[in-house]
Amino acid sequence: MEVKRYRGENMQEAMFKVKADLGADAIILHTRKFKKGGFLGFFGKKIVEVIATIDKQEENQKYEKLQQELNQMKQMMNNFLNELESKQLTASYNHLPESLQQITDKLLTCGVKEELATEILRSITDELEPQDFGDHSKTKEILATELEKRLAKVSPVELDSKTPKVVALIGPTGVGKTTTIAKLAANFNLIKNKNVALITADTYRVAAVEQLKTYSEIIGSSLEVVFTPSELNRSIDKFMDKDIVLIDTAGRSQKNQMQMSELNALIDSAKIDEKYLVLSATTKFNDIIDIILNFESIGIDKFIFTKLDETNNLGILLNVVEEFDKPLSYITNGQNVPEDIEVLDPKKIVDNFLKEQL
Repeated sequence: MEVKRYRGENMQEAMFKVKADLGADAIILHTRKFKKGGFLGFFGKKIVEVIATIDKQEENQKYEKLQQELNQMKQMMNNFLNELESKQLTASYNHLPESLQQITDKLLTCGVKEELATEILRSITDELEPQDFGDHSKTKEILATELEKRLAKVSPVELDSKTPKVVALIGPTGVGKTTTIAKLAANFNLIKNKNVALITADTYRVAAVEQLKTYSEIIGSSLEVVFTPSELNRSIDKFMDKDIVLIDTAGRSQKNQMQMSELNALIDSAKIDEKYLVLSATTKFNDIIDIILNFESIGIDKFIFTKLDETNNLGILLNVVEEFDKPLSYITNGQNVPEDIEVLDPKKIVDNFLKEQL
């Protein structure tokens, strides 16, 4: 038991000091009044002294009880999240603390699938101290870390100093493959000062060939138009002195087996280092799944997402990363060449989401 003395000009002042230091549960052991200073006991200043203590054992018991209640709260939260795994999240999440409700609502609004949203919530609650469940700022900080971690698998084109990197862009119609390949070519040529060659096998669309021809002339890159697998291989061999060879392919519907077989025959016969599946961020997730599953037979090394300027669909990126163990690479956010393409930056993506949604 620790005993302390407190003094004041009156009892009210002395007791205020006791409560400020020891709290409302302080035990008063003794009080006295005396005069301080003066002359021969006269004219001195009246002082009130209070001797007090606090029962440390009782204080510890109260702290332990509070900690136990907080731990029980966290356990209840985990039990609740366990129940969500077998229920509809949208029908149940209104029982969460307000800060977690808001996060859940925004994740679902941005297209994050319910199972993944539940996993993210669990990760947040595991990191949060029980007393911080209502702290929006702390919750937001942990959410940012969790989302960045889930988007961290990023792998752009890495060039080899000895041999050219041969890269093919594949994907469905209408996702912007030709514009994307022009942006990549311009970035490597104009910004990174690399020797770039272009090959297009998109001979079904005259506009695509003309578009790529125009871009190749602007940036001073070689361009070959090919119709068959053998022509593709000859063109690749012709460009072995380049730093990078970019191949544009015709858009293919994942539901058209003949088109998919033709693309597979073209790609499978060629000496290609990496195949990038180009997807639009505006596409519904169920359709994205269908596209990826069908293009997997051709081979997918990495993903490129286009049209991020047209949607706040963070969920597409998170869902694809969760569903398929392949890295993200580039994103495009406009039609301008070469500036509207960049390597996906998880922090930038998450910061934009938090700024716009939370």
